[in-house]
Amino acid sequence: MDYHSIHGQDISSFDIPDTHRLPTIAASQALDELKHEPALALSTGLETLDKALGASASIVSAGSSHRGGVKRGQVTELWGPPGTGKTALAIQTTAHAICQGHDVVWVDCFQRVDKQRLISVVESAKRSRDQHLSHPGSAIDWRKFTHFSCLTLPHLMALISRPTPKSIGPGVSLVVVSSVSSLLNSAFPKSQDGKTAPKAGKGLTASAKRVQGLQFVINALQKLAATRNCAVMILSQCATRMQSEQGATLVAAVNALVWEQGVATRLVLFRDWAWQGKQLGSVFMAGLQKLDGKAANDVVERIAAFNVEPSGAAEIDYDAAGSLAAGPADLVLRKRKLGQTELEVPDSEDEADDEDYGWADEDEAALPAPPPQWQGSEDILLGQEVGRSDEGNDEDPDEGPDQDTA
Repeated sequence: MDYHSIHGQDISSFDIPDTHRLPTIAASQALDELKHEPALALSTGLETLDKALGASASIVSAGSSHRGGVKRGQVTELWGPPGTGKTALAIQTTAHAICQGHDVVWVDCFQRVDKQRLISVVESAKRSRDQHLSHPGSAIDWRKFTHFSCLTLPHLMALISRPTPKSIGPGVSLVVVSSVSSLLNSAFPKSQDGKTAPKAGKGLTASAKRVQGLQFVINALQKLAATRNCAVMILSQCATRMQSEQGATLVAAVNALVWEQGVATRLVLFRDWAWQGKQLGSVFMAGLQKLDGKAANDVVERIAAFNVEPSGAAEIDYDAAGSLAAGPADLVLRKRKLGQTELEVPDSEDEADDEDYGWADEDEAALPAPPPQWQGSEDILLGQEVGRSDEGNDEDPDEGPDQDTA
């Protein structure tokens, strides 16, 4: 007699968990499956970014038909300021997965994804895919797309830790969790002064509870990616970290050590100026910070540039080394003399240095307008003090004084 013959089948997902470990297979079998797996990665729709994400797959032979992209079986994080294309890139990856016949699960944690925008990108991706086929593919099967709204952390934890066949089935290839950092920072806020409050009893401190909650969520996402053989893509906001003698820097909203260990690949998204023809415009950038558990040598590597259009993300040519230097000669920035600014520096001993003071006349005229959504809106998403290191100052007294603000 077994458990089910005595108690019956559990229909409420409270059964004994059987996904705590992966099946044991031989190394030769795993290598053979790796070489013959039809789709090890999911394309993002940006060729440069796909190549960067697949750069470490040296085990695959050069003649293989494998393409790079978001890898299955691991957690990939996309983070950056608002308005930098995180959702657009996730929708683009979702569209390509649906067009290839894969099942996709989208989980919203802050606000719902625009369904009309998703439909437009999927239809555009299908038209582009059909152009390269001799016979048009079948119609889009929207049953392959499942959408959830988890506006509380317990709801999200229940969904990812005990997935049912109807919620996240075994055929799912991509799970997108949008704005997960907003739930984590709301449920586990940090103390504003960066210090742990004194214990009132024998319970855990707020900092310990936060680390425990982060560890549970990231472990559940790792287990989901491994047991379902799917790619888990999480979208996170950013925060501002203030450090003495180093100024302010942007960091991921969730930056605990337990979280870092669970994220295998990390992409940072931002915006930059680039020449497009003879005009200076703003473009979206995606840079690689971590790949297959190994941090990049530089802060950002293998940058891919793209524009966000109604039909999806479109890749553009971008030279990270000389994008601004390759501009028109008539817009080269030049300094103006101090006399032209009608400013005087009293008690100056070095007039030659003062003559070089100033800025170019065309500085303000050449710069385009700022993006529609600016950094200030991040305060609404993250609350206060969300950029501070999740381990807190009390746990590492040797660290220098630093302070994070949203």
